[in-house]
Amino acid sequence: MVSTAQGIAYSELVVYIPVFLLTAIIIFRHGFQKQLGWIYLTIFCVIQIAGAIFEIKREQSPTNKTDIEWAEILQSVGLSPLLMASLGLLKRVTDEVSNHVRSMNNSFLPTSGIANIVTKRATANSRRSRIIQIAQLLTMIALILCIAGGIDEAGSKLSEGQKLTKIGIAIFAVIYVLLFALSVITMKDVGNAPREEKRIYMVVLIALPLIAVRLLWSILSAFGQSSDFSLNSPKPLIQLFMATVEEFIVVVCYTTVGLLI
Repeated sequence: MVSTAQGIAYSELVVYIPVFLLTAIIIFRHGFQKQLGWIYLTIFCVIQIAGAIFEIKREQSPTNKTDIEWAEILQSVGLSPLLMASLGLLKRVTDEVSNHVRSMNNSFLPTSGIANIVTKRATANSRRSRIIQIAQLLTMIALILCIAGGIDEAGSKLSEGQKLTKIGIAIFAVIYVLLFALSVITMKDVGNAPREEKRIYMVVLIALPLIAVRLLWSILSAFGQSSDFSLNSPKPLIQLFMATVEEFIVVVCYTTVGLLI
């Protein structure tokens, strides 16, 4: 008989294998250099597929330490590519706003007065883009910490592994706050963006509360005392409604907008 956890894992395979193919199509359509958001989305699909496979194997062989270890690790790092994808898409919007304003400035405006204000605005967008790049770097560091923590927890360094995982999740929380703040700040400039970039921006806004719920689940798993949120044996229905469903909706939204624009 298939357990609830196995059923969720099989559902993830059914969902993320075709989504992986769609995100690959999006990358080839839009290019590798500019559309970093969808590259991270593809990575997320790979992580979810691998995590689902290890979860199925863990349920079938509860004593296999390797399957348990990687099932836990992949659960803890799934938040990273979602944040990276969101930051990448927001960076695209920020860059397009900056380029659009500069284009208007060069074509229609003099080099003083109002033009200076517009130029400052574009410069602010450029700074924002660099902040996003730094945030992406920090997200990668948090990902490495969570992987190292999961390996240590599965081994003989339980307390050290838990500490690394907590640091990684804490960095994720800081990155989310930064993502939220940058999204709000960008709101005043998005009117200057082309229609396609406005669509991307709206999808990022839709994703923010869903990612917040997913982040909350990770925080409760790392810092909480309840076994229902433990990465070792989480309660399947809680994981489903606080992590799996939110991840799925975000991925579908990002994939859909990538296919439409």
